[in-house]
Amino acid sequence: MEKKMITLIAICFILTGCFSNQTKNEPVNVNDKVKLVTENENNLTLDKVITALKTEGIEMFKEELNNDWVLNNVNGNRFSVSRSTVKELYKEYISIYIFNSETARKEGLNDFNHQKEKYDMQLPNIYEYKNVLILYWHNETVDNAKNAKLNKQIEVAIHRI
Repeated sequence: MEKKMITLIAICFILTGCFSNQTKNEPVNVNDKVKLVTENENNLTLDKVITALKTEGIEMFKEELNNDWVLNNVNGNRFSVSRSTVKELYKEYISIYIFNSETARKEGLNDFNHQKEKYDMQLPNIYEYKNVLILYWHNETVDNAKNAKLNKQIEVAIHRI
């Protein structure tokens, strides 16, 4: 009986030793955590961006499209900026991308520039601020892009965020 008890205790010690490092608890640098929290606090959310755009009088209607651009592994949120009751041949859209950081947003824009090279297409007006990238798909010509219907309102909204 005593041998069985010693064997059982020995097996418990062996198993405990084998599985003791499974949690992978490693020392964490407190400064790294502070940096991550600060970056996330400065990041904008989709709700903040939408609120700012609506404050400037832009009516937005969520579009459920599966073919919007994926930039740096981030899916955009596409909104029609035309009344949903109006049957327009060419709607205007705003695509909003919320990245984890400003660096990721810059990589997203580089990704867009790389992807668009494959297509002969009208380019959207591009707005960047912090971790947000906005693509305004308007109906103006390339030469008249700065005069697109919502250009000024989007610029003002971004500056007020």
